Amino acid sequence: MQNWCWADFLEMLMPEALESAATSDKSTSLREGLPKNFVNYMGTMHQLDDDDGETLPEGLKQASAALKSGEDGEGVDEDALMELKAQQRIRAQQQHFKDEAKKRIMRVCKQAMSMLDDACDQIGKRFLSDRLPPALLEPERALTKEAFANNAANYHDAAKKIWPNTLCRLARPGIARLVIEESQAVLYHCNDNSRVYHGTPLSPMEFEIDDAPAIEQLLTTVEPHWIMVKDLIHGDIEDKMEIAQTLYDEGILAAVLTESPDGAFKRDE
Repeated sequence: MQNWCWADFLEMLMPEALESAATSDKSTSLREGLPKNFVNYMGTMHQLDDDDGETLPEGLKQASAALKSGEDGEGVDEDALMELKAQQRIRAQQQHFKDEAKKRIMRVCKQAMSMLDDACDQIGKRFLSDRLPPALLEPERALTKEAFANNAANYHDAAKKIWPNTLCRLARPGIARLVIEESQAVLYHCNDNSRVYHGTPLSPMEFEIDDAPAIEQLLTTVEPHWIMVKDLIHGDIEDKMEIAQTLYDEGILAAVLTESPDGAFKRDE
């Protein structure tokens, strides 16, 4: 499976997290200007030796020891003392810059943690786009619209329509995914994919946001389980039937009518 490692996931997540954190109304820290003249003390050419004094030249070692002991610097080379103080000032500036950078990096990481599901949806969409269309087995195909289309004469008209007592489930696990985009429930599936790589782009199906719970139930119900249309989470039975009918007509839903639709309507009254 291509592009399926943590690096691929973070490559998709972190730019989105950075953009979201930078444009957030909750904090402007990422939009603040960089510290004044930071290029004069940050970067490879401004890296200093460790602050333990072991790698300092002899003159700077004496100056460092004098400062630590509280002496006034008498007998210490004045140039070495000035250079040491300059290094200490630069080291303090560098530490301040690192602390400020760390705060902002952690803010982006915190934002990224809140966007994990979104990034997983993007990875899932990409996988659906990359994969081949499902090759349904005959028992699976017999429960989909394709079977009715090929053998219409052998089925009663009622069996070609979704009713409140129709049992439904996803035709094959993993062939469809529901995501939320711009306050809409959007369903992606690979049923219409070409056998040529990316030969047919994904064609998303858009629904109202309040349809999402019912769609989620249908997409997460897989063999050997079933869910009855009237049991979907939605306020209107007509909307429940319409949602299931749309997914069934798209070829991604398996359906079975166990009894006459008249009986189902009668029970719901």
